[in-house]
Amino acid sequence: MLGSEALDYELSRIPDATRRNESMALLSLAAERLMITEDMELMSDLLEKDGIAAMDAVHLAIASCAGADFFVTCDDKLLRKSRASIHLQCQVAPLLGIIAEILK
Repeated sequence: MLGSEALDYELSRIPDATRRNESMALLSLAAERLMITEDMELMSDLLEKDGIAAMDAVHLAIASCAGADFFVTCDDKLLRKSRASIHLQCQVAPLLGIIAEILK
């Protein structure tokens, strides 16, 4: 699991303190915390042109540029749009399907 400054930002905006603290505790288990690079910004721009929302594009670009094997999401729209993109270098998997993907 990878963390990033983008995840830190999004989690800090969770209004419910309990949910925010639980989410941050989970993120603290990440093996690495990534900072956004110029390559990630460029890829994020390409992903936005593919119709992916700005923050989703940032998260996908970070995962892809960092060499993540999987980007896990429960957002069906993001899953569909990301799978149609030619710019990603990681596999996007649904949350409930990640176990099957890992066991392949």
